[in-house]
Amino acid sequence: MSTPRTLTLPDGVHPATLETDRGSFATLRARPDVGTPLGTVLLVPGWTGSKEDFTPLVDHLARYGWITVAVDQRGQFETPGPDDPSAYTLAELGADLVAMSKALGGYSQLVGHSFGGLVAREAVLTDPSVFSTITLLCSGPGAFSNEETLQGLQMLAFGLENLPIEQVYDLKLEHDAKGPRYVTPPDDVAAFLRKRFTGNTPAGLAGVTRRLMDSDDRTEKLAKTGVRAQVLYGDSDDGWPLEVQDDMAKRLGVHPQIVPNAGHSPAIEQPAATARTLVDFFHRH
Repeated sequence: MSTPRTLTLPDGVHPATLETDRGSFATLRARPDVGTPLGTVLLVPGWTGSKEDFTPLVDHLARYGWITVAVDQRGQFETPGPDDPSAYTLAELGADLVAMSKALGGYSQLVGHSFGGLVAREAVLTDPSVFSTITLLCSGPGAFSNEETLQGLQMLAFGLENLPIEQVYDLKLEHDAKGPRYVTPPDDVAAFLRKRFTGNTPAGLAGVTRRLMDSDDRTEKLAKTGVRAQVLYGDSDDGWPLEVQDDMAKRLGVHPQIVPNAGHSPAIEQPAATARTLVDFFHRH
């Protein structure tokens, strides 16, 4: 999850519904003002996140000449999802991204943030022919391994499966507010964060939470697809350990790229630098 700094959409960025053969998905979209678009970038948010995690990045990438689409995955914020927990496997979520890329014309530059990176990897493994590149943004090779993190995820998943989602959010906020890095957001952003979390399908958010505890490392299989890969993270990213991300990059045969003065949310914290690093990668053949 990323915390937006503003809820005001840049000029040219607008909500739109993406229709696919696997359903409809809420998006934020922008396209270049002039010239022929260079292609399409598909941005995939992570755990407890949404398309709004990419708002400034959507604007920057469009200015570089790319049609840019940030999505809510199934059951996430403004995209409805079923109540069946089996609908939230990586295979199901990855198949959704394949359908999205096809609906956008194929050959998308795929960018997955955090948990979205695991879904993006699954999508490329499902059908590499519809993706030009994959960027793993502040993501990892599989489930978390830190025991404290796993305990927290287990408690959250249990809460989502047994309590009203509004109560789960209040308990999570109370816990997070005690952390040393917590910064109280402005009232409008705080209201959005609550609306976003409670807008999730509980079964979906619980399923995604469990995927962070049980996903396998499939890095070698991704490397064999032939889809060009990028590993990108903020220099103070506190998601997957940096050495874990560096090892993943090594196994993919690439050098990790780092966004200075950014943590786990470079698209919000340093959107211009993140966009520049992404487009340099897109153009590198």
